[in-house]
Amino acid sequence: MLTVREYQKIFPADVPNFDELSNFADAGDYLTLGWRYVQAKNYVGVIRLPSGFQIEILPKLAAPVEKLRGLVVEMLRTLKDFAGKKFLDAALDTARLNLYEIFIRAYLEMVADLVKRGLKSSYVVREDNLNFFTGKLLVSANMRKNFVHREKFFVAFDEHSLNRAENRLIKSTLAKLLRTTCDRKNFRLATRLLADFDAVPPSKNFAADIASLKRDKLNRAYEVIMAWTKIFLRGKSFTAFAGAAQAQALLFPMEKLFEAFVAAHVKKIFSDRFSVRTQVRKNFLFDAPNKAYALKPDILLEGAAEKIILDTKWKRDVSPADMYQMFAYGKRYGVRKIFLLCPTGDAVDENFYSTADDLSVTIFHVDVFDAATSISKIF
Repeated sequence: MLTVREYQKIFPADVPNFDELSNFADAGDYLTLGWRYVQAKNYVGVIRLPSGFQIEILPKLAAPVEKLRGLVVEMLRTLKDFAGKKFLDAALDTARLNLYEIFIRAYLEMVADLVKRGLKSSYVVREDNLNFFTGKLLVSANMRKNFVHREKFFVAFDEHSLNRAENRLIKSTLAKLLRTTCDRKNFRLATRLLADFDAVPPSKNFAADIASLKRDKLNRAYEVIMAWTKIFLRGKSFTAFAGAAQAQALLFPMEKLFEAFVAAHVKKIFSDRFSVRTQVRKNFLFDAPNKAYALKPDILLEGAAEKIILDTKWKRDVSPADMYQMFAYGKRYGVRKIFLLCPTGDAVDENFYSTADDLSVTIFHVDVFDAATSISKIF
């Protein structure tokens, strides 16, 4: 396995089967393909190449690898639309487990929870030659098979069975993870869970079973698990990537992670003083002839006496374009205080800017490793 940071270059000497990585980079927008190198972009997570080699991409911050893994897990737990986030254990040993093993652990915990609540079964039609009558008599078959044995009945009947597409796909995923995991606890957990699926055959056709899945009340318990199952079985990803080579990519844009992470802390800290709204889409830069260029600050705090905008930027250096954007927010939302939140792994002095008509923009550096304390000091 290779561990890199955002924007780090990866060379052929770093990765066996470098062509697999090049093909992945060429097929999507998550890596930059250069001349005999591939460069990480602003996505963090893990890529598992068809050969099994893994590339772990972590945030570009000055901190040990295990601390960065823990940060990614903590951020993912705040991501609103991330399936299965409650199964990501923030207390995992990130010095020993890489992100791929952490995601495997999350999947296994989901399956364990499902088993505890009970696997769903369904009725399947079964045909058999029985000593008693049940279901529907298959007249032609019964005459052929029981011409001599009149005491028997060849019938078709409904039987309650765990042999349904969801359970078959999960069993196949567990078998695959058992082969790919390098963590002893993950191996033991996958082995134990496979025993719970002993009555379920593995999927013989992933595509057909996935296509047969239905969204109904009965399947609701499986929705999150199925999202992860598609990732592990077919290389589908939360990034919506599925290349011809079927590399697996669990990649997440750092801007979205940082935004969700900050918003979660802001809600906890300031909800007693402000109404906290995220991803506000209320005003536009122009109103005529049509509304154009939506202005969407990340966080809008509305109190009894004032409104404050908080906007997040996952970068160290603020550009003039960022400041123009803050000015537009202030004017169109009627706000006098704006805080532009940038990441850091330590304490950094604030930068304060103001205009003659009392609009102030403060560049505030959030210590992402002590976010609660850091954000509570914004104002």
